[in-house]
Amino acid sequence: MKTINFITPHYLPEISPCTNRVLSYINELEKHYNINVICLSEKGTYEDKLIVEQSNRVKIYYVNQKQFDGKKFITRALNEMYYIVRLVLVANKIKSDITIATTPYMFIIPLVGYFGKGKKILDIRDLVWEYLNKKSFIKKLLTLVMKKSMNKFDKIIVTNEYEKNILENEYKKKEITIIHNGIDIVKFNKLSNIKVRNNKKFTVTYVGNIGLAQNIKILVMAAEMLPNVDFKIVGDGAEMKSLENYSNKHRIKNIEFTGKLDWNELEYYYQTSSILYAQLDEKFISAVPSKLYEYASIGLPIIFGGTGIAVKLMNELENTFVIKPNSVNELVNAIDKIVSSEILISNKNKNHIEENYLRNKVVLKINKLIEDIYE
Repeated sequence: MKTINFITPHYLPEISPCTNRVLSYINELEKHYNINVICLSEKGTYEDKLIVEQSNRVKIYYVNQKQFDGKKFITRALNEMYYIVRLVLVANKIKSDITIATTPYMFIIPLVGYFGKGKKILDIRDLVWEYLNKKSFIKKLLTLVMKKSMNKFDKIIVTNEYEKNILENEYKKKEITIIHNGIDIVKFNKLSNIKVRNNKKFTVTYVGNIGLAQNIKILVMAAEMLPNVDFKIVGDGAEMKSLENYSNKHRIKNIEFTGKLDWNELEYYYQTSSILYAQLDEKFISAVPSKLYEYASIGLPIIFGGTGIAVKLMNELENTFVIKPNSVNELVNAIDKIVSSEILISNKNKNHIEENYLRNKVVLKINKLIEDIYE
């Protein structure tokens, strides 16, 4: 039986979109292969490296990761490079037939491409360097590095059509495979069966990361302008403390910050929501927030502030409202229009996610890629 080394910055016990994607791959691949997961621990872990058996066919090798400031580009880039080098060094000591490497840490591409061993598959979750200013020297340098590095991989996977078009047309890469992001079947079944309550007060809920890309301050400012609407912000991230300080300073009483919650604790907040909100800065045109798949699985109305490929997903659904990102006025106007309406649950959205975006279905393509390498 062949062995696969899977290099990833995010894995269990961390819960993130990247973790969920990698886990879906591994759940499928372990049916046919032995798997070694070489991954980073959650930030702030300082103990010696751990080796854990997830199952008879899956072993996890942790490289412990200290806390660092992810908001500063240079600091983040240097730390990411350092930890990816460590991942590659560990992986190269473990016997395998093929290596699969997944971003979002973009320096995984050159470091695994040039220094990883054996046959290699690259799984790109996001073309993060494409968000930089096109005229900047750093953007031009990174583009050149990524183009050259991708030649070192036998197969390349992306998450959507936009990314595929960029790699084919601008990077001149061939045979790009799309494996969409999506939602785990267990999570889908739970979300799609949530019984939404009739709230006395209209409630807007955001669930997810609270970082620069999401700019959830827009939602906090909307809460300040709509005192008769309740707002729930579920999650954590680099901007969390700043938002709490803003809320306290402006005495915004109709907003709740829950912090990071376990999956089982989320059900209550979804049950008591009237509408679900997500936002992504307009420069992130190639990204689709994973929460949109979760939101659609519940069937509640969705407000999405964003542009690009994520709008395509919104257009596939009903009960959705797309607005300009980072616009408080557009968000307030959208909420005002919906607040007096009857809250309808969309079975069409649930069915669409089940048919097209269940991870256990979409990841089946990975088997064909591995078979092609060994033909």
